[in-house]
Amino acid sequence: MLKPANLRKFASNIESESIKHYLNDLGVLSIRERELQGIERLVRHFIDEQVTLKYFYIGYSMPKISKEFDLLAFDQMHRVVNIELKSQVDYDEEKVRKQLINNKYYLSQVAKEIKLFTYNSDSDIIYTLTEQDELEATDVSSTPLFLASEFYRILATFDSIDMGNLDSLFKVNLYLVSPFRETHAFLEGTIF
Repeated sequence: MLKPANLRKFASNIESESIKHYLNDLGVLSIRERELQGIERLVRHFIDEQVTLKYFYIGYSMPKISKEFDLLAFDQMHRVVNIELKSQVDYDEEKVRKQLINNKYYLSQVAKEIKLFTYNSDSDIIYTLTEQDELEATDVSSTPLFLASEFYRILATFDSIDMGNLDSLFKVNLYLVSPFRETHAFLEGTIF
């Protein structure tokens, strides 16, 4: 079972051998080196220690669907923050948008309010998916730009909690449906 992480603790130990033990204790089975570095770079922006960055699920993969989220945080109000990590300066923005729209579909089944972001650690840009499914890019390369961003405002006030076993939240039957039994939903395009 995947357990939530304290991103500050994670980032402060990224260079040490203990990070492997920490990830293993959390149940993080696979994470790429560039994602580790992306998390560390992102956390460096949060200079205010009052922003705790606790209870983030790293690399959650939905069972039987193979849908993975880089970072997820939930609160008691049934809201979720999703942060995807990229590390190529020239990563295609349309791919970012499509991934966040896809994530919006999956997360809308388990949350009332969803905030979707992608952090590109090489370009230091935060992408936000708007309500109209458009992509907004915010350069966060300087502290004033980062502190003025919607991303910072949301995470600074987001009171995340430990949700326990995420597999019990992301029930497969919410996503895997038969086009024969759910013909209307299938034809309406409300399912993937």
